[in-house]
Amino acid sequence: MEIILDHMFGAHFCSIKGFRYCIAVSLILFLFLSVGISPVSASSGDDHVLIVGADEYFPPYEYVDYNGRPAGFNIDIMNAVAEEMSLNISIRPGPWQEVKSDVESGKIDLMSGMFYSEKRDVYVNFSKPYILVSHAIYVREDSDIRGPEDLKGREIVVEEGDIMHEYALGINNSNTIIPVKNQYEALLLVASGNHDAALISKLHGAYLINTYGIPGVKTTGPPIETKEYRIAASSDASSLLPAINEGLAIIKENGRYDEIYDTWFGVYEEREFFATLINIVIFVLLPAVIILAFALFWSLSLRKKLAKTSLELEDELAEQKRVKAKLQESKDKFQVLFNSINEGVFLCESDSKEETGRIIEVNDTACNRLGYTRDELMGKNMVEISRNGSSEGDSVIEKLAREHGEISYDAEHVTKDGSVFPVYVKTRLLKFEGKEYILQLARDITKERESHRVETDALKKIEENLSQLAILNDEIRNPLMVISGVTDMDFDNSNEIIFEQVTIIDGLINKLDQGWVESSKIREFLKKHLEMYDDEDY
Repeated sequence: MEIILDHMFGAHFCSIKGFRYCIAVSLILFLFLSVGISPVSASSGDDHVLIVGADEYFPPYEYVDYNGRPAGFNIDIMNAVAEEMSLNISIRPGPWQEVKSDVESGKIDLMSGMFYSEKRDVYVNFSKPYILVSHAIYVREDSDIRGPEDLKGREIVVEEGDIMHEYALGINNSNTIIPVKNQYEALLLVASGNHDAALISKLHGAYLINTYGIPGVKTTGPPIETKEYRIAASSDASSLLPAINEGLAIIKENGRYDEIYDTWFGVYEEREFFATLINIVIFVLLPAVIILAFALFWSLSLRKKLAKTSLELEDELAEQKRVKAKLQESKDKFQVLFNSINEGVFLCESDSKEETGRIIEVNDTACNRLGYTRDELMGKNMVEISRNGSSEGDSVIEKLAREHGEISYDAEHVTKDGSVFPVYVKTRLLKFEGKEYILQLARDITKERESHRVETDALKKIEENLSQLAILNDEIRNPLMVISGVTDMDFDNSNEIIFEQVTIIDGLINKLDQGWVESSKIREFLKKHLEMYDDEDY
């Protein structure tokens, strides 16, 4: 630094006057150099080796092969990223729990693969996800466990410190959790009849069963806890994550990722997880692109939520419209039926101080007969339009109470113009939502009354005709007896006498004819209007 400054400023170093100036320039140059050197270039020089931890036994993701070298999908991905970004790395496999503790404490810089969880995110920092891994429940073939809901109260084997260890701890306090060194040991314990189930990576379990021929073990139920596999960095090495994310994007773009994937998972892993990975992983090159991508993602997510909410609201509104239409249709049907009843219908509040109470509902028939509009009748009391024809002094409400809530009686209704017509009223007491109402059905009996009057008059006329016939019967006998006597005695003027009696008889017969005509008319009336006779009777 002194040589550079001396070359730049010469004698300024020798004078006291230039000392302060030199110090200021030194600080500026130091800040410039500090800013100019990126975290990647500072930590990726050939003289700085990044220590990368890996699980020594988690094939096919990462493990130590027969030659003692680290191998697996995660290892190849880590090497490809380091090569693209010129990172000098050294991969050191070890027991999973130890490697995990070392990266959390900062003893090593990176881990080639770690499942993401919020709990782990507190202790280490993560790259973007580069693969999704599903986990499964492994049981013996005769097990009655069918899914996660059957794990409560069971003995569950997990790898110590694994993501499935965290999952098992969150199931239920009644479980017995058996942590082991690795997942191969977990499968062996279940296969040998010890414990109920093992929770491990689905692909890793299939690899172990096929490779080592572990018998009598199978998966059950759907996959559980599909987790993102990411590169983990200690707090001190977090500045490397942008470079690692960029390296992941590059190997995905240039095809190296696909080559590594096909090498390790062409037989085992289901391809739909790879498709899901593509939709989830978003690679960025510059911090500005990261901000833009985040803003775009947030905008699309918000738009999607708004669209979903809008669709839900539209569905809800459509359903409300359908329900409203049904209610309106039901209401219309009720109104048609209600107003089509040929009797006046009055629904009144029950008021012990009044005859019945004020009207709260009325049909068209009642309005038309009384000459009021619906609005004019609403609120009136029944005593204003009805005259009780009963001679009893009790009110309608008192009669209803005495007759168990239902009575019938004759009354008169008064129209708007003051005219009166007779009605036959059926009254019933109703209870609804804790209140009492009175329902009245009033039938106009004007025609019935008139018909009854005509019938009574006809019957009286028949009685009169019958009496007259009885009298005429006696009157006919008298002339006949005179004629008979004259014939026996042979009077000189017998012809005159007989003619006189015949004239009397003819007059009586005319009266009989007149009575017969009247009776015939009455019969036809009764037959037509009162249906008292059948045609077969004549």
